[in-house]
Amino acid sequence: MNGMNEAILAVAQAQQGDAIPVDIPPMTQSAPVMGNPPVTPKTKIGTMEEPRLWPKIRGIIEADIVNKPRNLQRELGPSELGTDCLHCLAAKLAGWEQSKQPAWLPYTGTCLHEHFERLFSNPQVMYGGQVFDGPAPEELKPLYCTEYTVTVGRLNGLAGGYDIKGSIDLWDVAEGATIDWKYVNDNSTLKLAKAHGPSQTYRVQASLYGIGLRNEGVDVRLSCIYFLPRNSQTLNDAYPWEREFDEKPGMWALSRANLLANLLDVIELYDGPKMRDSWIRRLPHSTGHCFDCNTWPDSTTLPEFDEQAWPEVPDQWLQLMDLLEPEYQFTK
Repeated sequence: MNGMNEAILAVAQAQQGDAIPVDIPPMTQSAPVMGNPPVTPKTKIGTMEEPRLWPKIRGIIEADIVNKPRNLQRELGPSELGTDCLHCLAAKLAGWEQSKQPAWLPYTGTCLHEHFERLFSNPQVMYGGQVFDGPAPEELKPLYCTEYTVTVGRLNGLAGGYDIKGSIDLWDVAEGATIDWKYVNDNSTLKLAKAHGPSQTYRVQASLYGIGLRNEGVDVRLSCIYFLPRNSQTLNDAYPWEREFDEKPGMWALSRANLLANLLDVIELYDGPKMRDSWIRRLPHSTGHCFDCNTWPDSTTLPEFDEQAWPEVPDQWLQLMDLLEPEYQFTK
């Protein structure tokens, strides 16, 4: 009872404003209710149903991938003329059918290009931060042009030939520079670019874009290739490559493509398309990694396309291969 009286006295003193703290004796505190520990629910395994919505969503995405203009393009463009794979270059010139799966990684690069197109088409970016109530004055030239289409040359052949066109990712009008975005894996392409510079394919492509602008009377001064890291958190790992415009790699690629097209026409004219295709099959492949080599009818990894009989190529046609150069000799 003494403990209870002390607790009552402490409450009364607190109400009068001169309370002296008194610890409540242990026997007056409420003890926690002790019960049985909770039971962990059993985990169900193998009861998840197969995704029901994903096949439809995936189909929409993959349909967009295969129907992109770049994937539907049958004519050669600047991005293909610089390849060091004579086999693939000839197969494309001959119009061979390719067997390709919808490619996800290139598609992500296409999405990045489309976003940059919107970014640099923003009037505030195009005109250096100037804001207009209506359209920009006609006499004011934009600083940038996005996805600007140019004609870099012409390819002639039995079928009559066609103009070779391409779209420059970004044209810096004030600097007279062509800019090409490369959205790359930092474990392969980016490391190689930092160590050895851009590949022949990329450098020829940049040269051809400059030729296309020069054909319109533009003073082209710089060729730029910006390697943007796919797996990095910032652009600190990007590799910007900028060089003085050089027309020679692009002119070499145009000359080589026309020579190859003419050789294909000569063989087809004399011995027919099957001999032409058999000659293409004998052309050297890239010494590096080529994404297209295994997509053609003569690929050993596609046996369903490799069942046809390939005629033996005579020496007179084999000797023509020595006229073709897989690689351009860059001076710097």
